Amino acid sequence: MYPATTTGRNQYASTDHSASGSSALITFSVSQAFHKLVKTLESSDKVRCSETIQEMLWFINNEFPDVMLRFQEKSFSEREVTTLAENSSETRAVTISPMEKLIANHKSFDLITHLNSLVADFNIRLTVFTGHFHDSESCPSNREMNLNIFSSKLHDFGKDILKKTNRTCDIDTYHDSEACIELAEETKRKLEAWHNSVKVLSEGLVDPLLDKSEGLDHNSSEKENAISHLKEIQKLQHEDGKKDYHKIDILLRYSANSAALRETVRSRMSDCILKDFIGSDNLLVFLKTMQLLFDYYQFTPYNEPLGEIEKDLCDTIKKYAKMKKPVGYR
Repeated sequence: MYPATTTGRNQYASTDHSASGSSALITFSVSQAFHKLVKTLESSDKVRCSETIQEMLWFINNEFPDVMLRFQEKSFSEREVTTLAENSSETRAVTISPMEKLIANHKSFDLITHLNSLVADFNIRLTVFTGHFHDSESCPSNREMNLNIFSSKLHDFGKDILKKTNRTCDIDTYHDSEACIELAEETKRKLEAWHNSVKVLSEGLVDPLLDKSEGLDHNSSEKENAISHLKEIQKLQHEDGKKDYHKIDILLRYSANSAALRETVRSRMSDCILKDFIGSDNLLVFLKTMQLLFDYYQFTPYNEPLGEIEKDLCDTIKKYAKMKKPVGYR
């Protein structure tokens, strides 16, 4: 029997697994539909956009007052902390969070939105797969087929981010289906956004190492933290059996010793992390790399943490992902 699998705070423990997976998909779809509507209105009709947002807020306030109250209390608490920091004798550089600093330095203002989207999408896929995995009521042939189909959506998640495309993005195969073409285009946009977001996270790890504006010891604690996380990421390849993997060590030496190559290290490091860790054939390497990046920036996803997978289940996902898919599978 395989170990229990979690998807953050909400473990997959419901007896009605199909209903749970469907509920997660519906919640995500409603949220994404509203986001898309607001963005569309914002670009074409700002007055209507404002009215739509206000109507939604009134609806939430009337129908879910407890939810709105918790949101307002959290918002007030965050504003209070910001005010204290701004009135403090400490400089803003001391109180700013690593994620805020990254967004400001790289002008990546949609970063948190894209990261939350990445986590939500992955967790939904994991929930759906584990639902079929634990489904003892479905006939064996249907269960095997569903595991076969949904396994690659998990196993290839990081590789799709690396490539910025997948089977769903192949518009040429959709012919005249407008809905499918829209899905393909939306999938492509999401993958590109996730790719760019991971690239920013990876580049940000190198920023403290290249900051020599105030001497070699400037922000030494930040440098030590960045180096520590980079070495932890490199260990993931060692754990995966690649004991001779030392690309990150080499890039760290370049950043410290070669003025000529120092400015190229940032892009090379992000390429290294994307290709060898995010796009790894090992789903656990992808997950652990993402979590190390999140930990470095003290980033907590909005709804729930990035899902966790035990090694045995990871091996099962890979086994089904490598199987031949049914005709017509996308």
